[in-house]
Amino acid sequence: MFNAFTVNDLALVDQKPANSAGKTLADFQTFLNDANSTGRPIRSRSGCGECRRRKLGIECVWRQPGTERKNTKRRKSQAIKVRVSSIEKTSGFSPTHTLIDTLRTNVELPAKYEPQVNVFSLPFICHLSDTESRYLDYYINYVSATLSLLPQETNYLLSLYIPLAVHNKAILNGLIGWSGLFLAGTKSEETPMKYIQNAVDLCDKTLKSDTLTISDKLELVCLFFILCAAEICVGDVKNWYDIFGRLYKFILNECNGNLKTLLGLLGDTEGAKWLLSNFLYHDVLSSSSHEKGTLFPIDQYCEALNIIPGTTQLMDSSSVCDPLQGCVRPMFVLLGQIINTRNKLDKMQEDLNIIKDRDSYRQKRFEFLTTLEQDFEELETRIKNTNPHTPSLLLLKDDKELEDHLTLFEIYKLSLRIYLRYMMRKTPPALPEIQLMLQELTLCMDVIMDTNVQSGLCFALMVAGISCVDPVDREQMEARLRSFSSKFPVKNFELVLILIRKAWELNKDGSQCVNWFDISESMGWYLSLA
Repeated sequence: MFNAFTVNDLALVDQKPANSAGKTLADFQTFLNDANSTGRPIRSRSGCGECRRRKLGIECVWRQPGTERKNTKRRKSQAIKVRVSSIEKTSGFSPTHTLIDTLRTNVELPAKYEPQVNVFSLPFICHLSDTESRYLDYYINYVSATLSLLPQETNYLLSLYIPLAVHNKAILNGLIGWSGLFLAGTKSEETPMKYIQNAVDLCDKTLKSDTLTISDKLELVCLFFILCAAEICVGDVKNWYDIFGRLYKFILNECNGNLKTLLGLLGDTEGAKWLLSNFLYHDVLSSSSHEKGTLFPIDQYCEALNIIPGTTQLMDSSSVCDPLQGCVRPMFVLLGQIINTRNKLDKMQEDLNIIKDRDSYRQKRFEFLTTLEQDFEELETRIKNTNPHTPSLLLLKDDKELEDHLTLFEIYKLSLRIYLRYMMRKTPPALPEIQLMLQELTLCMDVIMDTNVQSGLCFALMVAGISCVDPVDREQMEARLRSFSSKFPVKNFELVLILIRKAWELNKDGSQCVNWFDISESMGWYLSLA
C-alpha cells in the first residue's frame, strides 16, 4: 500500500528540539507568575572569563571571532553524518514515495531547523489572574499541541500568536477565550465567552482606526483566525463563517484582490505566509466554498506561496511549514482545484440547458463532455503524481512520526480520488471502483487513529462516511466516529457524523451521488471541516 522510510533516508540527522521543549507545565507556571521575570538570560556579576582574568592582573587577550578554537583539538562529533549523494537510488515506488530522489535533486537539507521563537523566553505580562494564567498554560501546552501536526517548536500557533499576545490585549483575550472554550467544549461557559467578547470589541475598535500600520494589519488577521478557530472547536456552524467573511472582506479591501500584495502589507514574513496558508486551509474546507467555489482563485494562493501547479504534478516548494496541514498541504491545494473545476463545469451545464437550437445544443454538449473528461484526467494525474510537502517531513524526529505523516498523505490521496469522482462525474458510491478505494482508505485511517496526526482526518472521514454503502461498513464507520469524537475535543467531528447519517438516509443503497455540502446547506449550516 505504501512504503515506510527511515529517518536516515530523509537525512533527518542530529535534529534537536528547542531548549524550551524540556520545560514542564509547572516550570512555565512559575515563570509566568514571576514578577521579576524578563525572559532574559542571567549574566554573571563578575563578567565573562576574560574579565575575571583581567581583575586578577592577568592580561586580557582579545581573540578575533572564529579563531578561539583555532589551535585547540576539537572533539569528534558522535552524530552520524549522511551524505545525500550516498543514499541509494529508489526504484519501484509510487509517486508519493519518490521523496528521497526529490530531496536529492530539489531540496536543500538544513542541518537543523531553528524555531522562530522560543516561547518560554518571552517577557510575559505579569498581571494575569490565576484563571487567565491557567487558560494560557492550557493553550500553550495542550490546545496548540492537539491541533498541530508538526512539532511544537515549529508551531506558528505558538511562535506567532504568543509574542503578539504579550503586547496586544485583543489577541491575549482571544487566546484565553479559545483555550477556555476548548477546555469546556461548549459556549455555555460564561468566563471564556467574556474573553471572546472582549477580543471582538477590541477588534472592532481597531478596525475603526483611520490609519493601520503593518503590525496592526498582521495582528487583526491573527485575531480573526483565533476567533474563527475558537468557534470551530466548539462545533459552531454559523458564527465562525461570519468572522471568516469579515476577514475575507478585510483582506480583499487591503490587497484589492491580489494575495501576493497582501504579503507585503503584512510584512512579507514567514508568519504572514503562514496566515495566507491558513486562509487557504479554511477556504477549501468550508461547505460554502464547495458549493460556490473558493473565495480566492487557487492560482493566487499558489503564486503567493511558491506552489507550482503543473499539468501533471503539483510542486509545493514553499518554505512555510503549516502546523494545521503538515505535509498534506499539496492535497488541500488540489482540493481547491477540484472545487473550482466543478463550479466551472456547473456553469457550463447551466448555459447548456438554456440552448433551444438542437444543433447548437449538440455541439455545446460535446464541448462540455470533452472538457469534463479532460479536466478529470488532468486532476486525477496530478493527485497521483503529487508528493508531500517535504520540508514538513524534515521536521519529524523519528520513523514512527514519518510513517504516520506519510499514511495521512496516502489517506488524502485516496480521499481526493474518490471526491473527484463525486464532484466531476457524479459517480454513485455503490460502484466497485469507489468501494475498492474505500476499503484501502479505511485501513489507512485505522493505522493513524490515536496518533498525533488524527486531527487532520476530518475531511477524509466525511468522504469515507458518505462512501459507505454496505451495512457492516456503515456500522464500523459510525463506531469509528463515535470513538474518535469521545476522545478528540474538537466538536466538528460530531457534526460530520450527523451529516453522514443524513447522507445514508437519503442514499440507502448508494445508487445516488449525494453531496455533503448540499445537506449542510439544507440544515442551515456553514460547516468547516478544518
